[in-house]
Amino acid sequence: MKSPRLLIFNFGVNMMDTDEEWEAKRVLILVKTYPSPSTKYQEVVCTAGVTDKGEFIRLYPIKYRYLSDEQQFKKFNWIEVRVKKNPQDQRPESFKVNYDSIKVLGEIGPRNSIERFNKICSLISPSMEDVYHKNELEYKTLGIFKPKSVEELKVEESSPDWTDDERNILSQLSFGDTEVAPLQKIPYDFSFTYHCDDPNCKGHKMRITDWEICQTYRNFKRIYGEAHGLEILKEKYLGMFSNPKTNTYFIVGTVHKFNTFIIIGVINIDKSAADFPQMSLF
Repeated sequence: MKSPRLLIFNFGVNMMDTDEEWEAKRVLILVKTYPSPSTKYQEVVCTAGVTDKGEFIRLYPIKYRYLSDEQQFKKFNWIEVRVKKNPQDQRPESFKVNYDSIKVLGEIGPRNSIERFNKICSLISPSMEDVYHKNELEYKTLGIFKPKSVEELKVEESSPDWTDDERNILSQLSFGDTEVAPLQKIPYDFSFTYHCDDPNCKGHKMRITDWEICQTYRNFKRIYGEAHGLEILKEKYLGMFSNPKTNTYFIVGTVHKFNTFIIIGVINIDKSAADFPQMSLF
C-alpha cells in the first residue's frame, strides 16, 4: 500500500479555491495516455471519458502514477471527481481535477457490452472526416469512430532514452510525493494507417499514445524479446479490427496547444451490443 500524499501541493490546486469553483462529476473512463514529462507537473497523463450526462470530458493534466492505490482508475471504471475549467486549456471538453476528490465507484465489466455501448453510442461519429468537420464547426476536440479498414500498425524508432532535461524533470520529487518506479521511455512511435467509411477519405496515418499499447509493448518485449514482441504486438492490434465478433473504435483527441488529432485509445465492444442498445441507469 502506498503511503498517503499531500496531493494538494503537487498538482496546482490552489488552497484559496472555494468549493463553489469546483463541480462534482461522474465520469466513465474510456482511455488514458502514456505518461510524458512535464516541466510544471513532472509527468502527466491525458484521460478521456464520458460523463453520466453523456458528454465527452477530458481530465488533464493528471499525475496518474502518483495517485493512491484506491484512486487509480482503469478503463470503464466509473469515478466521481470535482473539476473546473482550466483557463490555460481552451479545449471545451478539458477540465482541471481536484485530485483529493477522486473516488473510484465501480466498473462496467466486459460482459456488460450492451451497457458499455449504450454509454458511448450517442458520441460515435461515422468517420474521422466527421470528427474534423465537428472540430471546424464547433471546436470539438474529442471523437470516437469505427474505421472502415486498418492497413498497418507502423512502428518507427524514436529516441531510446529521455533527454537530459526530461530526465531531470522526471527525477524531481514534489513536496508530499513518494517515489515511484522510474518512467520508462518507449523507444518507438506507434501509428495506425487506416481508411474511413467516407467518400472523401483519402486515408490517414495517425499516431497513437494510448497507455495500453505502450504497456503491451513492454510486456511482449519481456516475454518474447524485442523483435518478436513487436511482431506479436502488430498481430494483436490488427487482429482487433478484423475480429468478426467485435466492433473496434478509435478514440481521438487534439494535442494541447495544437489543434492536431492523435489516437489516444482503442475500444473493443461485442458487436451484438450495437444491435440491442438499451437505456441503463448509473
